[in-house]
Amino acid sequence: MYIVEIRRHGDGLAEPMEEIRTWLDRKRIQPSLFRLSLVSGATIIRVEFNAARDAEAFAHAFAGQVIGGDGTGAVAA
Repeated sequence: MYIVEIRRHGDGLAEPMEEIRTWLDRKRIQPSLFRLSLVSGATIIRVEFNAARDAEAFAHAFAGQVIGGDGTGAVAA
């Protein structure tokens, strides 16, 4: 598994969720797991992928970080 973590500041979830869903649909990528964690003033989104290339592309598109699998580390936006 390749896990990507992105952090969104603010309380709104609708816009980031729509952006993510639209991106995944356009790329025809199906994540294996999707988790949200609400913390003070931010939302942490973790998405798991089976393929490293999908995780890396997602991390790049959303200024995220690959934190699981072989591709551990930040991905520049």
